[in-house]
Amino acid sequence: MSPIEKAALEYAWACVGYGDACVVEDVRLAVRAGEIVGLVGPNGAGKSTLLRAVTGDARLLAGDIRVRGDSIGALTPRERALRVGVVPQQVSAAFSIPAREFVEMARHPHLPRFGTYGPRDDEAVERALVMTDTAHLADRPVDALSGGDLQRLALAQALAIGPEVLLLDEATAHLDLNHRLQVLDLVRSLAKDGMAVLAVFHDLDMAARYADRLAVVHGGGAGDADVPERVLTAEMLREVFGVRAVVGIDPITGAVAVTPVLRDGAVRATELNARVLVVGGAGSAAPLLRRLVLAGLRVDAAALNTGDADALVAEALGVPFARIPPFAPMDAEAAVQVAKTAEAADVIVVTPVPFGHGNVDNLLIAVRAGKPLVLMGSVEGRDFTGGAAESYWIEALERGAMLVNEVEAAEEAVLAVVRRRGVEEGDHEGPDGSP
Repeated sequence: MSPIEKAALEYAWACVGYGDACVVEDVRLAVRAGEIVGLVGPNGAGKSTLLRAVTGDARLLAGDIRVRGDSIGALTPRERALRVGVVPQQVSAAFSIPAREFVEMARHPHLPRFGTYGPRDDEAVERALVMTDTAHLADRPVDALSGGDLQRLALAQALAIGPEVLLLDEATAHLDLNHRLQVLDLVRSLAKDGMAVLAVFHDLDMAARYADRLAVVHGGGAGDADVPERVLTAEMLREVFGVRAVVGIDPITGAVAVTPVLRDGAVRATELNARVLVVGGAGSAAPLLRRLVLAGLRVDAAALNTGDADALVAEALGVPFARIPPFAPMDAEAAVQVAKTAEAADVIVVTPVPFGHGNVDNLLIAVRAGKPLVLMGSVEGRDFTGGAAESYWIEALERGAMLVNEVEAAEEAVLAVVRRRGVEEGDHEGPDGSP
């Protein structure tokens, strides 16, 4: 049997929406027992609509959605409720009933037509309250609970059903960090015990940490579900979210980690046609690179090792740099490229990068380029070249380099040079702007 045939929940070329309007079409997605599949994408893309189509709150306009092989159209509302538990994005507390009664409502589909609650129902409700850490709320009226407590109570209600499939529509949106982790750890445990979970995530780091596979909902469709490291790429984030980001691996959890750097629309246009060369490495240049790009300047970086933190940020920002292999020293080709970039620069900044024999040529080129130079911090404690870097640093100061300590001051020094250059060029223009 194929993975689709084994699915606990399956979208088979499904088109879902409202009225006659399709919001997401041609969706082919399978959620198997024992796994969490996450849906990610921009607001309004249709992630919640995909979940609502399972419960009947959105329309299935074409294709099919099946739960354990049965089409949802062939299931009665009661049958659907017995198989699928749902935690919606917004939980309503319309009546002032005790929290326990709120959770007990989930047991209605289990009761015979004229039946009453029995020991099995009480056990299911109590178990759900304990699992979600809401037992202490049992006697409190739901309309007096905080949004976070009500959200956890909604999860307890969904679990009290005893579902085979659990749908989570941004179920941790109103929770503090502690309870967010508690809920997702619980969901992870439920999946491990065989439950199939389809969850909408807005927090991409949490999605990568807890989901086995992710699917991107965007542009009226849904991409194939795959492992987070193949879905959460810098290219996808820019195309789908309009965000330039650094994508790496969290050293603690081992999960994909996304660090947004800036929005595509955040870079402001400027009339100053100026180029800045930034000498960095080991993450020392990242904050300044971002600020200079946001200021609308044309920014280049000197030689950087592939995989270095500054290289990752430069790639996200679209900042060109001379690439050298990881942990390798600058070679002649990189030195020539940096020298050409320095020659074209209007101002050069040296960030607080440590200097060794492998990268000291970056500093030498910056000092000898004959361009306005901004030095950040002190060279003390950063020279691992036996004194060569310190001698170049002193030479730079003797040549009139500006010395600053903070990123903000470095940015201001660069902008001051650029403005002064603009004024000087303007002095040579006639009244009509001609030379």
